[in-house]
Amino acid sequence: MKEKLLEIFKSPSYQPKNLEELLVLLELHDSEKEELEKALSELLDEYELLQSRKKRYILPRSVHIYKGHISIKNPDFGFITSPDFERDFYVAKSDLNGAMDRDYVVFQALGEYNINSSFKQEAKVIDILERNLHFVVGELYRKKNRFYLKTRNIPQIIRVVGIIDEYIPGDVVKVEIIDYERAPIEAKVVEKIGFKNDIGIDILEIAGSFNFPLKFSEETLKEAESLDRNIDSEAAKRRKPTLTKIITIDGEDAKDLDDAVGIKKLENGNFLLGVYIADVSYYIKENGAIDQEAFQRGTSVYLLNRVIPMLPPLLSNNLCSLNPGIEKLVIACEMEIDANGKVVNSEVFPSAIKSTHRMTYTNVNKILAKDEELIARFKDIHEDLLLMRELREILNRMRFDRGALDFDVPEGKIIVDEEGNPVDIIAFERGIGERIIEEFMLIANETVASRIFHLDLPFIYRIHEEPNQVKLENFKQLSSGLGYRSFKRKVNSRQLQEFLDNIKEEDSFLKTLLLRSMAKAIYHERNVGHYGLASECYTHFTSPIRRYPDLIVHRLLRKYLFNYDIKPREFPFLQESIAEIALQASKKERDAIECEYQVEDMKKAEYMSAFIGEKFEGVISSVTKFGFFVLLSNTIEGLVHIKRLPGRFLYDLASQSLIGIGGEIYRLGDKVTVEVIKADKKTSEIDFNLVYNKDEKKPKGKSERVKKHGESKPRRKK
Repeated sequence: MKEKLLEIFKSPSYQPKNLEELLVLLELHDSEKEELEKALSELLDEYELLQSRKKRYILPRSVHIYKGHISIKNPDFGFITSPDFERDFYVAKSDLNGAMDRDYVVFQALGEYNINSSFKQEAKVIDILERNLHFVVGELYRKKNRFYLKTRNIPQIIRVVGIIDEYIPGDVVKVEIIDYERAPIEAKVVEKIGFKNDIGIDILEIAGSFNFPLKFSEETLKEAESLDRNIDSEAAKRRKPTLTKIITIDGEDAKDLDDAVGIKKLENGNFLLGVYIADVSYYIKENGAIDQEAFQRGTSVYLLNRVIPMLPPLLSNNLCSLNPGIEKLVIACEMEIDANGKVVNSEVFPSAIKSTHRMTYTNVNKILAKDEELIARFKDIHEDLLLMRELREILNRMRFDRGALDFDVPEGKIIVDEEGNPVDIIAFERGIGERIIEEFMLIANETVASRIFHLDLPFIYRIHEEPNQVKLENFKQLSSGLGYRSFKRKVNSRQLQEFLDNIKEEDSFLKTLLLRSMAKAIYHERNVGHYGLASECYTHFTSPIRRYPDLIVHRLLRKYLFNYDIKPREFPFLQESIAEIALQASKKERDAIECEYQVEDMKKAEYMSAFIGEKFEGVISSVTKFGFFVLLSNTIEGLVHIKRLPGRFLYDLASQSLIGIGGEIYRLGDKVTVEVIKADKKTSEIDFNLVYNKDEKKPKGKSERVKKHGESKPRRKK
């Protein structure tokens, strides 16, 4: 009934009708009136319908009412994202109506929506359909013998009830909200995280706010301790790897070594590439305590100098880590690859290996840059590394020939001391070692996905849909204003890569803007291909220690390929289960990325607080109605607010510029000199002032006394 009603209401010819008129329209009898009233009531509760003053049923959008998720990172305002619109809606504090971060809300757009408007699209919250913020992290404070919680981004007052003697003001705790409707909101403590002055407490506070557990449950730890660590009998039953020299290549501090590689040149001129992945699924019992907690966590979270692992350290850093010289269980993917990068033959099988070398990216990069000392030290694998570089170039060329994208966006690496203080921020670029492993993991993931896809079996895929054409059109107009040649309206990935290749170094911020125009890659039970990789079929197979979907892929490989356990009657249940896992994994991945961004933004603000009053060169990376953002060469971005510019300025969306009544223009891509005037760790906000010469109202140009990151590099003041 509900589906039929919605079909009628959404019809272009529908005119608002009351209950009696709907009975006639649907040709229902009076005996069916109760069923109709029930369906209409449910649609009203779900805000799929509204009722006018004359009791006629209308669609919410006819009065500018929609649904969406709200994001509140600052207690004074929020932003609503809705699938019905391209741009977000700004919500003032007075219009939040009790909404909290991540809530699913009903909102009313204020004024006509226009994607090309230079003004903020504003909205007010009408109702809250679903509360998604159940746990909050903050600092306890006392007022009139009652405890309250001081948080980073929640506008409401939270009173903490049931406090016992062990808690004191200044404790950082995780609380569970028990009553949203009270004023103030009530919550109870579920975990003490630390004290406000503890080292690293700022990072843990952000991680806790995303509900990433900082400790494993007793059941999980107990199950991990009970695992059989003797794998001799299992290893003896497994097929040996074809390759004898197998190495891991990872970061200096990495402990969860879940992948190893080997290579050799075959007599026919092809390459034999072996990718060996820790067999985590051997240890983790399906639906056991470890498995259930890993599902909830979804992923490991990397927060500067600390990791919140998906699996207990006994597994991630010990049993499953492919440490050199120790026999470990793996799932092997051995591929014969020709000179064009095509996989002409492949095998996927359970195996056991002893990795022969534990290499770091730094040492591999130096060896391939002809460091004589390291070449002599690792002479037994020098030829292997040269072969790996050769194959990497072939695979990379193959991917880009078919239309893969490489944004190669500059990343900032934050260096922290032992106490967690940021002491430097440098622009980080991937070396050849990182690129070798990346390329080998890509081809292994693709090979595994293709194998199962062509068997037409339920599976979990990594998909990336085509970009939204409206967003691309907006980007095209923006880049055209900077003198870049416009691409076609219906652009393919190969044409986008050609555009990326032509971006000048000084306009590298355009890569970030184009990246934001892309769809987000997600996990899904249905394969639609991967646009960014120009791949018809892709999955995540290579990191089961830190990604739950990879663990599921390993389980399915064991079920289908190793145990030949294929029962078509189970497929509907499997498909439903995989869909649930894909949804949860995609959500936790988004949470992890946002958590990592928030930690980095906080540390960048903390770092720049040591440089108040100092000057830097940068480029205008974004222009808005309220000012423009300036990007420094170390990837730090700050705001020059319009109120700090002399005179009156108007924002022109088409040219992405602020135009002054005196003729001054500040546009996307302009090089400017700025002075740091504010850097607030609590809000993660960095504010700049534009620097002018004394005799003219123009941005200050380059000079020897202006600090430039990468040349005269500032260090954090102690």
